[in-house]
Amino acid sequence: MYKILPENRLIGSTQATSKNYRQLAQKVQVLHSCHHAQSRLDNPLESQLKLADGSITLGQLMTPSWRLPQLVEVFLSCCETNLGIPSLTDDIFTLSIGFLCAGARSVVSTLWSVNDLATALFSIFYYQQRQEGRNRPEALQQAQIQLREFTKLDLNKIFQEVEAREKVLIINRKKYPSDSIEYQQWKLEYNIYTKLNRRIKEIENSTQQFPFSEPHYWAAFICHGLR
Repeated sequence: MYKILPENRLIGSTQATSKNYRQLAQKVQVLHSCHHAQSRLDNPLESQLKLADGSITLGQLMTPSWRLPQLVEVFLSCCETNLGIPSLTDDIFTLSIGFLCAGARSVVSTLWSVNDLATALFSIFYYQQRQEGRNRPEALQQAQIQLREFTKLDLNKIFQEVEAREKVLIINRKKYPSDSIEYQQWKLEYNIYTKLNRRIKEIENSTQQFPFSEPHYWAAFICHGLR
């Protein structure tokens, strides 16, 4: 997680519930969602953010009960959160539009299914650009360029950090009872780092010097709302 306060995180099946997600969305100014989502082109209002105990649909987001006027920025790094068919209606009904209708000032979303590692890197680059004072379109464009020009050598630096964290998690494996919340949180983090480690090793063993240069990795991200 990138500099997110513990009280503003929802991790695992015990925390990432629809109720907790809604409560968090009502109190924070920046909301970053990295979980599963699904676009329903046949029934856009049933497009959904998938959470531990169910889902939040676009139809729900567009009701008067969902008011999020304090949200300055939403980053939907889930898959297909801005996928729609404009020929069906005058407006595209997508999950990103749902958050704008609920009061969010801006939303970064995705046009298709995105790669987990590429999305994690893009998110870091985007927030770094925002912290340096760039507006949202500029930050998004620069983050896309950084991801496109990211090299295997750059990835090796991250690999060392990921590998070190995975080793610490392995050491901590027996600290928590298997039926505890702490164990479930440990298991989730361990699975994330194991997956990242595996993906990084695959890239390290490939011949690609620029592993994310293809548009599939960097062109999926788009922003709507205020600059």
